[in-house]
Amino acid sequence: MQARFARGIAQMPLTVAAREVQQAEAAVMPEVGDLVTVCSRDQETRFSIRLIGVAGPDLWYGKIHEINRGVEMLVVAEGLELDDVVSVRRAEIASVIPAERPH
Repeated sequence: MQARFARGIAQMPLTVAAREVQQAEAAVMPEVGDLVTVCSRDQETRFSIRLIGVAGPDLWYGKIHEINRGVEMLVVAEGLELDDVVSVRRAEIASVIPAERPH
């Protein structure tokens, strides 16, 4: 997962090592508006991200909606904050909660 902005003296994009997830063929494919979960590689920090745009095949832009470490809710973790915009690869998405869509 990579932040779309630069922070700090180096002005480099911020990258958080996310755990890659084996996807089943029948797994729900995320769409813009869905809420997805990305887990850090240490599996202790979970980021809930609302997808806001498509960045490419199997790549989305999203805004961090919630950050959790265990039962603790955080505002900042691993250099990322609530409302930061990040890019997320399909392989990093652990779960998808579909947005309400008309049927």
